[in-house]
Amino acid sequence: MAAAAPPPQHALIRVDEASSNAVVLHEEKKYYPSAAETYGEDVEALVQEEDTQHISVPIIEPVKIRKFAITEESDDAIPEPRFDRDFMASLLGFPEHVRNVAVAGHLHHGKTSLLDMLLFESHRIEINVDRDTRYTDATLLERQRGISTKASPLTLVLPTTRSKSYLFNFIDTPGHPNFQDEVAAAVRLADGILLVVDVVEGVMVSTEHIIRHAIRQGLPIVLVLNKMDRLILELRLPPAEAYFKIRHTIEEVNTVIAGLDPNPARRLGPERGNVAFASTQMAWSFTLRSFAKLYAEHNPALSRRRGGGGGGAKFDVDEFAKRLWGNIYYSPASRKFSRTASDPEHKRSFV
Repeated sequence: MAAAAPPPQHALIRVDEASSNAVVLHEEKKYYPSAAETYGEDVEALVQEEDTQHISVPIIEPVKIRKFAITEESDDAIPEPRFDRDFMASLLGFPEHVRNVAVAGHLHHGKTSLLDMLLFESHRIEINVDRDTRYTDATLLERQRGISTKASPLTLVLPTTRSKSYLFNFIDTPGHPNFQDEVAAAVRLADGILLVVDVVEGVMVSTEHIIRHAIRQGLPIVLVLNKMDRLILELRLPPAEAYFKIRHTIEEVNTVIAGLDPNPARRLGPERGNVAFASTQMAWSFTLRSFAKLYAEHNPALSRRRGGGGGGAKFDVDEFAKRLWGNIYYSPASRKFSRTASDPEHKRSFV
């Protein structure tokens, strides 16, 4: 009997066409799907090896603002004054009733806010408590950064305590030291300097430069001690110590002035009428004479004596104002002022 035929042999090992040890070049490797596989055959994909855009051109260009100045588009946008515009125009014909004043001071000492406060007094404007008005900042950059970069004029008709109206041409100057050229140009045009000083910070670098410009031009200086509210709300000083802080700031300014011009007539002092106290944040300001006048108006007995009636000596506002500063004390018992305190409880008249 013949032997059975052996079963057929099947290949158990598959041999690849290429050996696993073959070297594959980098450019022949495929890491990512092609553009046709990703976007489809109907989409044309272009590949640029070099950037055709210039290096100075940004990939995403910023929004370009073509408007830089802030102007009133119509007459309705212009603030309505409390005085007649024809009256203001007529004052221009009387040079003796015109005052050109440069408002100068260090950065953020309140020059623009001071002019805003005067603007509110002379124009019918609604006060926005959420943001500052900054009316003399006439460019978008100044409004955005909260700093003046150019000298800006502002014309107002303001009365004195004797109800005499004058035309004031104010020039709001920058406070940053980099813009001292604007201050120098404004000083050459002005008849006087309204020096604004933060009562807490005192004399700064720009303050000394402004005083030097004023002395060289022979211009009178009126000092405005601004931010008086900081003595109470921030430093929380007692009244007696707040008085000494105010006095120290005034003497700082007088020291700088005396170093440039030792003339005693140049000295600044509240009793001389060339120092004012203000808080532009709280919207108030006063001098010793204006406070004395206000005190007399709110006291009926003094008001009658001021007019020459009511018996007794006539009340003199100017003499009363001189007794509101310095080491002068008021005694309620004797109802007199004295240079020495008869009672330790007595305080200075300014306090």
